[in-house]
Amino acid sequence: MRRILVALLAIGAISAVAAPALAATPASPAWESSARLGAWNNGGFIVYNNEWNQSAGPQTIWAYSYRHWGVRSAQAAGNTAVETYPSVQKNYANVPLSSFRMIRNGFTEAMPADATGLDAEAADDVWLNNYGIEVMIWVDNHGQTPAGNVIGHATIFGQRFAVWHGGTDYTFALNRNETTGMTHILASLHWLVVNRYIPASATLTQVDFGWEIASTDGTPRDFAVTSYWLHTKR
Repeated sequence: MRRILVALLAIGAISAVAAPALAATPASPAWESSARLGAWNNGGFIVYNNEWNQSAGPQTIWAYSYRHWGVRSAQAAGNTAVETYPSVQKNYANVPLSSFRMIRNGFTEAMPADATGLDAEAADDVWLNNYGIEVMIWVDNHGQTPAGNVIGHATIFGQRFAVWHGGTDYTFALNRNETTGMTHILASLHWLVVNRYIPASATLTQVDFGWEIASTDGTPRDFAVTSYWLHTKR
């Protein structure tokens, strides 16, 4: 599975609306967009609709802040290829991983209550070396399979992950589903360094959290983040 994420470098939000907003978004969010690449800068983060796949169905994103936001997405029934990755992102200027003492985040998220035909997962998406290496950390999976093959298992702060590798992509797939929790991103990256999958000289380009959505069974479904934070220490 190929995952593509477009870097947003503009200071202002992308505000053009490409399609009518889907129903059931909150009545008065601080920001809302149905543009395929609609984006909003808030608190040093970017809330991003990210309908990167040209075959993606309609999706409306809304936000009160980067900490509290969500989408209503309608993706074709039976589809298994990722169509969208609505997310909150933080950009970095290719900072060496070796300069960090901590990179971790906390989240509370919810996928559709009716999971019939749902194919999606909630995940961190971490980009290294100017988008040359992608590392995902899956925390809540409904129907998706990572790209490539299992190359090992990692225990990160007591959490057990299967580690997958395909091409330049790595995925840490949690062995259970969590809708609220903490992700130790730097420790996961260190596992890859220690096991010589990525170089110790790797640099941090971007950190994202959201959902890879392949199918909502052809009907509009609601996804929401009600709490999110990202802490780094150097």
